[in-house]
Amino acid sequence: MTRRKFHNRGASSDLPGLSGERRTRRLQGGGMKRGGLLRLLLAAVVIPLLTAGCFLRSDRADGDPFQGRDRSGPMTLEVLNDHFNDARIYTLWNGNRRRIGTVIGKTQESFEIPVGHGDLRVQVDFIAAGGFTTDPITVWPGEVVQLVIPSASRGRLIPRSLE
Repeated sequence: MTRRKFHNRGASSDLPGLSGERRTRRLQGGGMKRGGLLRLLLAAVVIPLLTAGCFLRSDRADGDPFQGRDRSGPMTLEVLNDHFNDARIYTLWNGNRRRIGTVIGKTQESFEIPVGHGDLRVQVDFIAAGGFTTDPITVWPGEVVQLVIPSASRGRLIPRSLE
């Protein structure tokens, strides 16, 4: 077994770059200093406290952070009809179509509807004209969503607020 020295106390002519000059390389060691012990103690106390704080913080009454958000309850759909024709409004939840009501041309109506499973799509059917279906949007109970029906183009859903 060959033992290596990590410091050179004298000149060595057989090593390149050490001809006549003294080069020393020493390893630090010999135990933990006071600053290192303080850091270790601080880390041993702070990390478990932060980890426990993450698990204890919860917006849920039952404290289960892995349970999905409750999607039962009503939401509000505000429809602003800038089109001249009257519009029949339907909701589409996972392909299930339900009539919500009628919005007369150039008026605004507000509907409170139950939140279904999946994303909401709204279908607008103009009386004596065509219609359109909006892109899907995720909504939650208590949320207010505004549907703007412009005079000549396709409407869009705009989430307004979460109460």
